[in-house]
Amino acid sequence: MERQGEPFSDVPAVSGEFNPSAEPIGDNRAQILIVSPKRHVRDRLAGLLTTHGCGVRTVTGVSDARSLLSECTIDLALIDCALGNPAAFDLCRACTESEPGVLTILLTTQPTLEDAVCAMRHGAVDMVPSTIDSAELFERINDGLDRAQNLRERERRALRLRGLCLRLNSARQEVSRHVGELCSDLVEAYQDLSTQIDHIGMTSELNCLLRQELDLETLLRTTLEYLLSKIGSTNAAIFLPSSTGEFSLGAYVNYDRSKDEAEVMLDHLASALAPKFENQTSPVWLREPEELELWMEEEAHWLDDCQTMVVPCHEGGECLAVLTAFRKRRTPFSETDRVIVETLGKLFGKQLARVIGIHHRHVPKDKWGEAD
Repeated sequence: MERQGEPFSDVPAVSGEFNPSAEPIGDNRAQILIVSPKRHVRDRLAGLLTTHGCGVRTVTGVSDARSLLSECTIDLALIDCALGNPAAFDLCRACTESEPGVLTILLTTQPTLEDAVCAMRHGAVDMVPSTIDSAELFERINDGLDRAQNLRERERRALRLRGLCLRLNSARQEVSRHVGELCSDLVEAYQDLSTQIDHIGMTSELNCLLRQELDLETLLRTTLEYLLSKIGSTNAAIFLPSSTGEFSLGAYVNYDRSKDEAEVMLDHLASALAPKFENQTSPVWLREPEELELWMEEEAHWLDDCQTMVVPCHEGGECLAVLTAFRKRRTPFSETDRVIVETLGKLFGKQLARVIGIHHRHVPKDKWGEAD
């Protein structure tokens, strides 16, 4: 029989079932913290809980309890209100905030509605009178441990979910990066394909246009007209080699020079520019003054304020002409212009060889120069 004012005196006689269901780290037993300044309360509660398979830790004051909370995994805290009203409630809040799975039950000799409300506000899950019988105490503790286990399981699920979300977000970012790279590659591929299609169309158009011209004069005129229609206003000239190996002006377009200046300059470029580029196998684009001086040396002053493109027109291993276009640097050529001039030079060289072959078809090839 239980004596009034001496709680849990029937502990040795208790035979009720107790289910320590929480699973703290490193120990399969439920871990319970008992905080009471009264030694007989600590000893009786510890004996009761240890008998029924719980891991029990006891402390006398708030500071020891706080230290223990930071060092150990606790499932349930039994806090005696004999610690003092503010201290017990503050420790209750500290237990609740230390880890989501730590639940608290307050023990009080005279529970009131006001104390119960205050306890709930500080995170306690229950408040029991110190005169409660052992069976009911077991039930309250079991309920608390069940709630602690549920809270821990929910926290574990939340942690797993956060981990999954982080991995999914990382995977999403990786996929987004790959999709972005793929889109960039597709755009570049589309642009390359579009450029190639445009180039094929231009080549086909130009080839049909030039192959109609079987007269040298009309071929030269058609070539320069097509050049102007594609790259805009520019100075341009075609230099043709003679049988002696020297170059002469075959045709030209004057854009921004006076007639007299253009004729003098182009006649001079026939001997100063064309021979320097006749053995080049690819177009030369002179953008800066330094590049012009490197190629033209002391003759660079003729084109010192211009961007210049030079295309040797080869066919059958011979340079049949040198095509050049130049204009002021304030209206520079573009990469598209370079492709057009290069393509024009190649097709002009092929058609020029065809025209030469037609006009010298009765003369052996090694005598073509003499026939001129």
